[in-house]
Amino acid sequence: MITKILYPTKFDEFSLPILKSLVCLKATGLKEVVLLHVIDEDAIYLAKESGLPVDLKKVKKSAELRLQEYTEYLKSEGLQSKTKISSGNVVNEIIKESNNDNISLIVTGRHKRHLIDELFIGSTTDGIVKKSSLPVLIIKYHSIRMIEGKSSEHFCQNIFRKVLYATDWSGHSEKAKPYLTFLYSAGAREIVVVNVLENGSEEDDSHKMNSLKDYCEAIGFKVTYHITHGKPYNEIIRVAGEEDTSLILMGSHGKGFIKGILIGSVSQRVIEYSDRSVFIIK
Repeated sequence: MITKILYPTKFDEFSLPILKSLVCLKATGLKEVVLLHVIDEDAIYLAKESGLPVDLKKVKKSAELRLQEYTEYLKSEGLQSKTKISSGNVVNEIIKESNNDNISLIVTGRHKRHLIDELFIGSTTDGIVKKSSLPVLIIKYHSIRMIEGKSSEHFCQNIFRKVLYATDWSGHSEKAKPYLTFLYSAGAREIVVVNVLENGSEEDDSHKMNSLKDYCEAIGFKVTYHITHGKPYNEIIRVAGEEDTSLILMGSHGKGFIKGILIGSVSQRVIEYSDRSVFIIK
């Protein structure tokens, strides 16, 4: 299903740990990782306008050395890699590269969240999710939480440990369903299924949920399910926290949304506000 992924990197603090967390995807059939670094032309322009010296040759050379480090790590894990350095608008360059070489997944990350941050999502991640026609895995690798009045750092060591699958039974939600087998191959053994009732009876949803439970158990999952009421994104995030899931799987948008992911849609809000990694299927 996924043999080649695109991993854009700015060499942030957790870029290499995020890459290391993807090695388990070898069990799903992953063969190659395309490593991309985009030199942001807007940032270069602003630096020059501010009178700051910018040596593009040095910038590119530094990026080449960092990518070589990533390549050597992947080789040691038995994975092929390809590196590319481009310049331009970061989002546009990532989308352009994702359309090449049979890429089947884009992996991006929000590397750190402070207590004062309202949102997890950044402009680059936001743009990738909106513009990509491919599945996007957004890794929330590191966060800082308040536990009993104290600040506590949290690291997601295994993003495929326990998965929440959010469904509203729409066609877009159903597109995510085949990826459950993929996630099981990646090491997930527990699945939490969530449906937030907006229309229809709970009896109808219970029948659908039981059928989905049978499907998941046939794959090999231990299954828990929730049929809840309320704002869908709030309920998804709440259940993900209560069940201590490591990843949220969902379609790019559900019932009632125009083609494309929109500000205010359920998936957009889950990406923004959840402290869990999110796997968006288009």
